Amino acid sequence: MDRIGQTAGRLGALAALVREAPPSAALREAFAALRLEEIVGSAQLAGARLDRTEVRALLDRGRALGGHRFEDYLIVRGYADAAGWAAQQGTRRSPVTTEDLRTLHRLAVRGISDDAGAWRTKTLPPLADGTVPPPHWLVPFETETYVGRLALDADAPAPLALARAVARLVRLQPFPNANGRVARLTANLLAYRRGFPPIVLDARTRRRYAAALRSALAGDAMPLARVIGDAMARGLERLRDAIEPADELRPLASFAGKGGTDRLYKAAQRGRLRVVRRDGRLYTTAPWVGAYAAQPSSESA
Repeated sequence: MDRIGQTAGRLGALAALVREAPPSAALREAFAALRLEEIVGSAQLAGARLDRTEVRALLDRGRALGGHRFEDYLIVRGYADAAGWAAQQGTRRSPVTTEDLRTLHRLAVRGISDDAGAWRTKTLPPLADGTVPPPHWLVPFETETYVGRLALDADAPAPLALARAVARLVRLQPFPNANGRVARLTANLLAYRRGFPPIVLDARTRRRYAAALRSALAGDAMPLARVIGDAMARGLERLRDAIEPADELRPLASFAGKGGTDRLYKAAQRGRLRVVRRDGRLYTTAPWVGAYAAQPSSESA
């Protein structure tokens, strides 16, 4: 739990930095790129085979590139519509409702399923991991309980709250299909309402996500919380980098004469020197180093 708490604190600091930044074309482009990659990753988890270029062509120009199954294009289009709705609704601070869940499902499977937006009407066998969804006649009641628990988790660290939201909805299986998609969309709706960008599940993260989700379904949400927290941090770091011109950033080591490399690295680790991490290396700017050096207690790093 300590690591999740630390991650949540870091996410909050990054999100505040992004929120306070003045609007810019670079920031808008970075946010649009995150939204596109979120659609690509989640649609691929749902079985669509379109890559980033093909998804962009479909969404921007209506072009179906790649010769994929017709359903693949519908999955992408539907998920994009639902993700757009979640982004729009993310500015509200009201609790998620069962009608929100039905709207996400309706948009996600529109044109694919005749049951768009409807609760499932059949009792399901156990899932692959042994999880037993509730019988169909309990779905409306259990879904009300689900959204109530979302509200109770409002004060929990964001990665843990979102992990629980995903796992509980997948375990519930309230819809005839696309429950995984609706779970991820719900997590992103919650992320938006907490002031975070969407959760991007790239190829490497998707492998970790699948294993962590199995653990969450078995009762341990912490691995999934770590996966989600790491993905959220990467997204926020990309937005942060978009508001900090790269031509002003220099490797931290290049400022060794301003107090010694070791001291600067320690200051960065303790959050007293502002830095940007890119490809495993730390970068900073002359004004940031100057601000650190001006701190009264900087001698003790």
